[in-house]
Amino acid sequence: MSKLIIDVSYHNGVINWEKVKASGCAGAILRCGYGDDITSQDDKQWIRNLAECERLGIPVGVYLYSYANCDRQAQSELDHILRLIKGHTFQLPIFLDVEEPGTQNYAPRCCEIVCEGLKANGYTPGIYASLSWFNNHLGSVRGKYIEWMARYKNLPEDTYKGQYAIWQYSSDGHVDGVNGRVDVNYCYMEFGESATPVTPSAPSKPAEKQDLGQVDITYQAYTTKWWPAVTNKADWAGKGDDVPIKWLAIKVSKGSIRCRVYTRKNGWLPYLTFGNSYDLNDKVNGILGDGSEILAIELYYITPEGYEYQMVHYRVSVQNNKNFYADQVDTLKASGMDGYAGDKYRFIDKLQAWIE
Repeated sequence: MSKLIIDVSYHNGVINWEKVKASGCAGAILRCGYGDDITSQDDKQWIRNLAECERLGIPVGVYLYSYANCDRQAQSELDHILRLIKGHTFQLPIFLDVEEPGTQNYAPRCCEIVCEGLKANGYTPGIYASLSWFNNHLGSVRGKYIEWMARYKNLPEDTYKGQYAIWQYSSDGHVDGVNGRVDVNYCYMEFGESATPVTPSAPSKPAEKQDLGQVDITYQAYTTKWWPAVTNKADWAGKGDDVPIKWLAIKVSKGSIRCRVYTRKNGWLPYLTFGNSYDLNDKVNGILGDGSEILAIELYYITPEGYEYQMVHYRVSVQNNKNFYADQVDTLKASGMDGYAGDKYRFIDKLQAWIE
């Protein structure tokens, strides 16, 4: 027989956990945060939700929403989880939530890094994904970790028993104590202490990360010709107000930078990653664009392994707007940032970027 559990985040507001327990809900999976190990990306209700579940003896698990597209990001997401769950005991697994569009190809590798890291620290790891993602993108990690699957369909509650540990069957559930809709799940696995952290007998001190020093980002823009390259905030790239940028070239002095642009013709183009060079003559892999107006840009700085984490800061101005939009940092979606620079309907006419 399955048990009804919910999964929640700050989007569900301030939850009355006493009412949730009295409703007969058997447990909860709490979002601890999303993306990189940055405190601003901790879930705003995580501390309260966990404290209330612990106070009331509600069995609990954890999930973190993943944005990772490289090993550095995956390790940062693992660090994010470990920081927030340290010192607590869980009766359900610690899940990595993989569903972000554009991360499909990297997701299996990310799952391995995060889940193996959780295992090494004494926790029971799991993967949350849709049925489609499990079938089409996660084949190489199927069966390795606990699987929590989402499929919103009105089917008998034992439909996926024996196939998945938990089935999220609706995002339109109603549970006393939660205002509005809430995700509801059939849990087929037994609650237990298997996710209790294990204290290592001889804890090792993490390697101290080195100072990378200054990292320069150099970039240039094409309108009807290539304009001079700009480094850091010395200037901005482009011809000027209301002249559309159609191609961009970007490189960094250390590490690498993952980029993509959103164009009038084709929307988001595939990601390209650049190190300390680009090729203005290679319109496929050497520069960004397709010859039509660029409407948005996404940048993510990849810090070399073993060095203190740095991020790319960037901003643009657009058609009929002489002022720069607010700064975007990497692909963060917090504090008013969208994960990219631009508005995807007016062309970009100036770009400025720096790394710190």
